Amino acid sequence: MNTSLAVLPVILAALASGVFALAGVIVTARLTQHREHEAEWRQTKIEHYQEFISALSGIVAGRSTPAAQERYADAVNALALVASPAVLDAVHAFQAEITYRNSARSDERHDVLLNAAIQTMRDDIQPSGSRAPIRELNFLAPPPEEGISE
Repeated sequence: MNTSLAVLPVILAALASGVFALAGVIVTARLTQHREHEAEWRQTKIEHYQEFISALSGIVAGRSTPAAQERYADAVNALALVASPAVLDAVHAFQAEITYRNSARSDERHDVLLNAAIQTMRDDIQPSGSRAPIRELNFLAPPPEEGISE
């Protein structure tokens, strides 16, 4: 009987070690799964944001075609699936500025809103705590047709 009482703490310690080891494995697996899901979600957002920028590039003055307009509309609409509310708000503000219905369009406001939308996208896909400094972005557009001489 004396030996049984001496073995009981050893058995309990081994059992506790096993339970804690199992809990550690479960927690580690969950955290890894969460981290992988976040990385996949971030990659999906990056792909959608890249398509938005590429489609936007296709509708700059001098390049816009009906097909390019459709591609841009599709890219904007697809953002609703993955973009954060902040990105959607920034894109919608930009859209309100560039729409053909806006009779008071301003190049300056266009640039400010586009920069805000892009910065919001960057903030959305960057890991926490690694925000890049805000920079003014300037996009290239082809020269107007009448400005090209042969």
